Amino acid sequence: MVSGVDNVHVDGYDRWAPGRTPGIFLAPFKRRDIELINTLRRPRFYYGWWIVFAVVLAGIVQSSQGHPALGVFMTPMTEHFEWSKGAYTSGMTIGSMLGGFIAIGVGPLVDRYGGRWILTIAAVVVGGTVILTAFVTAFWQFFALQIIARAVNMGVIVLVMQVVIPKWFVRKRGRAVAFGGIGSMAGNAGVPLFVQFFITKFGWRVAAFALGIGVWLVALPPIWFFLRRSPEDLGLRPDGDPAVDQGGSEGLNEHSVRAETSFTLREVVRHRSFYFLVTAFTLSAVVGSSVNLHVIPYFFDRGLNPGVAVIVWAVFSSIGGVGALATGFIVERYPARYVLSLIFFLGACCYIILLNVNGPVTALVWACSSGIVRGGMHTLTQVIFADYYGRGSLGSIRGITSPTQMGANSLGPLAAALAFDFRGDYEFIFILFGVLMVAASFFIFLARPPASPIIGTASVSEKANV
Repeated sequence: MVSGVDNVHVDGYDRWAPGRTPGIFLAPFKRRDIELINTLRRPRFYYGWWIVFAVVLAGIVQSSQGHPALGVFMTPMTEHFEWSKGAYTSGMTIGSMLGGFIAIGVGPLVDRYGGRWILTIAAVVVGGTVILTAFVTAFWQFFALQIIARAVNMGVIVLVMQVVIPKWFVRKRGRAVAFGGIGSMAGNAGVPLFVQFFITKFGWRVAAFALGIGVWLVALPPIWFFLRRSPEDLGLRPDGDPAVDQGGSEGLNEHSVRAETSFTLREVVRHRSFYFLVTAFTLSAVVGSSVNLHVIPYFFDRGLNPGVAVIVWAVFSSIGGVGALATGFIVERYPARYVLSLIFFLGACCYIILLNVNGPVTALVWACSSGIVRGGMHTLTQVIFADYYGRGSLGSIRGITSPTQMGANSLGPLAAALAFDFRGDYEFIFILFGVLMVAASFFIFLARPPASPIIGTASVSEKANV
């Protein structure tokens, strides 16, 4: 007997142990033998990493209608049509709020059918609205396109991207979500540069048309060919762990597969932690969406030329990958709520730097510090729901949280625009955003994970309760 493993059933053992008959029981094994057999039984390349790849490229779709890209379009379009910043953001506001309610219905569909068809159709729609933006001649046209684009982007694309990777990983969830987030970060860094280049050379209409075509070419093929609902649909286990033997043992090592409990939506809404998480993420959504849209115009007001401002934003988004990957590995070792609470507090501190930007150097200091923090937020806000409540109803759970978060996502940029139109600067609203991030940090700290019965190894929920 070795480490609680009495008899171990090894299918196909004769392929590497001559003289043995397939399907016999072998005992006892030394631990190194068990680990070797486990390694041989795992697929050489886990299909979940193809899911990560598809989500990376789906991030390009999401970023095409994200606030950074729309922020680059803001100045040339408002100057061309003589619109106010408040008018420019009004369609985004309504679309984002509508997307929050759409997500309530989309979440259960993702749980049941997966995201392949849903995300493919959404990518076609979003890419099409970007192309049609190149041909607008009146405000009502832009207004309608923004409502459609933001509703689909925030209510469908964002939700699917938040759900699909956590369904394929448990032990390696942190790093997988971090790698998947690289697409959005790369898009938020590269799309504004792409748009600014085309605006400078050819004008904003050509930039919009080229961006929409690029979305279709880059994102549609991998979404359609690679995206699948869950590892169980392909006869796999999360993380590529060995299949459970017919005799009931989990692979050859009781620690090779982490047991996991999934809560239903009805069970989740009874937990106090759920409401603390929703409150914290709603506050952070107000802040994050506003900065995404307004920070480039803010840099213009602080004396940075458009090229430098977009480069600073690219640094901010790129360095976010470092923060995402770092926290992805950290959260596999330490409680998610402690790490995320610290990240939110550091996010509040970054506003002190932002308010003191007076040139490219201080802008880059803000970009590096805030970028690392933002990357950590991106990873942890996806991981913590799956860690707390499991994979089974994750789409439904994230869907029901969307109305408040999308409402905040839409009202934040509008509030910042109105504050600028009223005061002529961003100082007051940025101070308020810093205070909101401190409050979000406090609510995350209060969100203790629900207790769940776990057999075998400790679950993430138990780990997070330390």
